[in-house]
Amino acid sequence: MIKTLWGSALIIGIAGQGFAQDTTVVSGITGPVTIATPATGVPSIVAGNELDAAFAQGYVQASQRFFQMDVTRRAISGRLTELVGPSVIAQDIQLRTLGLRRAAWESWAASSQQTRAIVRAFSNGVNAWLNANALPLEYGALELSEVPPWTPVDTYAVGKGLAFQLSFDLEDIDLTVTIGTYQAVGNAVGFDGTALFFEDTHRSAPPDDRVSLPDFLASIGGVGKSQGQAKSLAADFPQIPVEQQEFAARISAKLKSNPLLVSAFTQDVEEKGSNWWVASGSITETGVPMLANDPHLTLDTPSTFVPMHVAIVDSEGATSFTTSGVSVPGVPGTVQGCNSSLCWGSTVNPIDETDSYFETVRVNSLGLPTHTMHDGVAEPIIWIFQNYFANNVGDGEMDNVEKLDIGVDAGAISFVVPRRNNGPIVDIDGNQAVSVQYTGWGPTLEIEAFLEAGSATDVFEFGQALEKFDFGAQNFAVADTSGNIAYYAAGEVPVRSDLQLLNQPDGGIPPLFIRDGTGALMHDWLPVANPQPGQATPSEILPSSEVPNAVNPASGYILNANNDPVGTSLDNNPLNQLRPGGGLYYLSPGAYSSYRMGRIDRLMSDAVAAGPVTADQFKAFQANNQLLDAELLMPYILEAIDNAMADGAWPGIAAFMGDPRMQTVAGLFSQWDFSTPTGIPEGYDPGDDPFGLTAPDTEEVEASVAAAVYSGWRGQIIQNTIDATLSAVGLSDNLPSGQLAFNSLKHHLDTFGTNNGVGASGLNFFTNPEAPTPEDARDFVILASLMQALDLFASDDFAPAFANSSDVMDYRWGRLHRIVFDHPLGGPLSLPTEQGLYGLVQPEGLRGVARSGGYQVLDASSHNTRADGVEEFRFGSGPARRFVGLMFPEGIAAEQIVPGGQSGVFGDPDYANQLYFWLVNGYLPLIIDPNVALGIADSVQVLQPGG
Repeated sequence: MIKTLWGSALIIGIAGQGFAQDTTVVSGITGPVTIATPATGVPSIVAGNELDAAFAQGYVQASQRFFQMDVTRRAISGRLTELVGPSVIAQDIQLRTLGLRRAAWESWAASSQQTRAIVRAFSNGVNAWLNANALPLEYGALELSEVPPWTPVDTYAVGKGLAFQLSFDLEDIDLTVTIGTYQAVGNAVGFDGTALFFEDTHRSAPPDDRVSLPDFLASIGGVGKSQGQAKSLAADFPQIPVEQQEFAARISAKLKSNPLLVSAFTQDVEEKGSNWWVASGSITETGVPMLANDPHLTLDTPSTFVPMHVAIVDSEGATSFTTSGVSVPGVPGTVQGCNSSLCWGSTVNPIDETDSYFETVRVNSLGLPTHTMHDGVAEPIIWIFQNYFANNVGDGEMDNVEKLDIGVDAGAISFVVPRRNNGPIVDIDGNQAVSVQYTGWGPTLEIEAFLEAGSATDVFEFGQALEKFDFGAQNFAVADTSGNIAYYAAGEVPVRSDLQLLNQPDGGIPPLFIRDGTGALMHDWLPVANPQPGQATPSEILPSSEVPNAVNPASGYILNANNDPVGTSLDNNPLNQLRPGGGLYYLSPGAYSSYRMGRIDRLMSDAVAAGPVTADQFKAFQANNQLLDAELLMPYILEAIDNAMADGAWPGIAAFMGDPRMQTVAGLFSQWDFSTPTGIPEGYDPGDDPFGLTAPDTEEVEASVAAAVYSGWRGQIIQNTIDATLSAVGLSDNLPSGQLAFNSLKHHLDTFGTNNGVGASGLNFFTNPEAPTPEDARDFVILASLMQALDLFASDDFAPAFANSSDVMDYRWGRLHRIVFDHPLGGPLSLPTEQGLYGLVQPEGLRGVARSGGYQVLDASSHNTRADGVEEFRFGSGPARRFVGLMFPEGIAAEQIVPGGQSGVFGDPDYANQLYFWLVNGYLPLIIDPNVALGIADSVQVLQPGG
């Protein structure tokens, strides 16, 4: 009977099966398509061919997520004002300037005929749903009754937008301001501002040294740590001119007003993260490969991904294709998931694929740029004229969208520099401008890469498909049912002329900062000399053999968590390794995330040593919420406590331990396992029943209090060391990000035995003029910061969480570490809802769901390390999907979960249906076999051709 359901007897076969069923006649498909939906709400689309499947995927995505799709396409295209009104016009102007929509047109034109046909069919499916259904309720609030039809270029824009948010980097603008300011102040006050930047506060070296492929560079014939053949970063670094600092500061302030660009400037909150680990059958209990993946993205409502299963089954019931996992709303295919032969996952690979340039420009009589100057030659700038329209929300009139009057020098013209991969000019100051070159501006083929990767039959074919994955660099993990595991870093890595030809950053300005665009210092991307398969960037890129990769390693496993993949930054200089054929081997400025990798590397090493690794262990790893930073820094805290309690201790530190609160904390810290449970009845912790939360036990309460106090201490000690030292010399406006500041603190603690807290700049980060020894000064800062955290928790500022209590045991982590899953329109549509719908529990008197986790834990849930307010420990990014899969030859067994609901339609029962399980680290089965999908379906919709 199941066999006939996919054939010509589709509707007859379904009759009598007990399904809730519906038949919808649509135009645009060639045969019937079945959409089988089980209790989880995750649809299985079964079609007779690829184009009908794509049509149905567009139809289903629109039915569940259209408003989300519409917001995304408009935001990326610089047309959000037409939806939500003129308040976002500055954001639209910036996105039109950057030109992702222009790049989407190029990608559409460069794609294969088959890819274009699939995307066109997907768009037709979206529009078929739009033409037959009312718009979601959000449009009523926005006073709109109609929307533009979905186009194939919309799909490319959405795909570009996701890759852009994961890879676009403008930190070089802020870093140019910072190092220039450090230098100028250092010259005036009497310290080494360049050393302060590179060695003390903005270190490239990660705070933990675990890497994915430690021997990779040597294995390809490269040379590591070649100090004799390359300059250190600080050597002969020139003074950044004041006018350039001021120009860069103005650009930074302007671009940071755009929420889509804020993460391009900062590492404070790890939105662009992820974890994966993959093990071969040689070390697993089942003898087959296992893969775990959890990509970390902004946690909003609706969720970033939409779970979906797509299969192609012929009239005889034979399955020729099936893929299951998650899709990006607005894009066909599967971005992470499984087919019948393999599973894959990914993490962000923070390679440096963006450079900013100071350009010398010629301007016309209106002050508008007409040419850039390069090697003395005037090169024409392309002008692109823009029109902007705004929805007049709130005037009571439906569909009142009117043209805005934008000046020619304020956004009505976008200026594009052909030499910069058709990159934009983001600001102009007289005859100087700043342009941005980026691998994503061109005809990239990431959608085609995912479609081909989804059809791969083993890890080798998967790797070949990734040759078309051009930007938005990712580390892909893949495991197949033939027993193979592999790691492929995908994304084009540009080769800079100066780094390749001179083996050093000529002119002393490495790609961490805004570079010279005139050609004088050879800062351009090198012209193509060795074109690579699938290459989109019109410049030289690293060949795939030099980009981190591994297949079936001897260790039996590979790990990645946005860490330094091969160790180029471990010596605090990412620019002193050599390529196999000469030139500097450069991937990234460094300062990689490291604590998540450090934790999984420790866990995996212990698991392998103890015996075969199990799927339950992989799930436990994903749920791990132990603070590795606390584990590594706790010896310094406990040493300070011991020193303060020792006979003859300096009274300045001994006094701290006379406070009974400090005694309580000392006891908690001495037995803490560094876990971060909520410690409250309303908290969601791994393994809880999300529909029947219970009171925590004593062990959980003690760990929760320890986590809260330590996290409070972290913010205070950063302020008392890094921030206080810089502020004392006039640099309070140029502090490093929270992540960099904390890395700096750990470095100065780790090197205290040698340097006594004095940095390479000559500044002392642990000062106390009354302390008899440097060690006493250090211990004073450590203990004073701990006392300040306790006083802060008892203060009025934290009264909403702790009611001014001075009892340490009242400081439960769950009352600080909370999350709200925000909707684009906010208010009643966010989760938890303001009306109390969907049953999510919140701590009394506080907004948001209480959850375990913390700074750079494996179960990602970071907050700013400087947090010192009751709302500043909240988090907003984390696992956008959790997945664990086993590659049995007879069939893949896998589970996944997303942080939200299958549906983005407010009021739908599936609006939050997966969130409950996500909150407690639960999973749902991942259906790959279409026969299983039908067997567990609660409802079936049949799309019938006609009309």
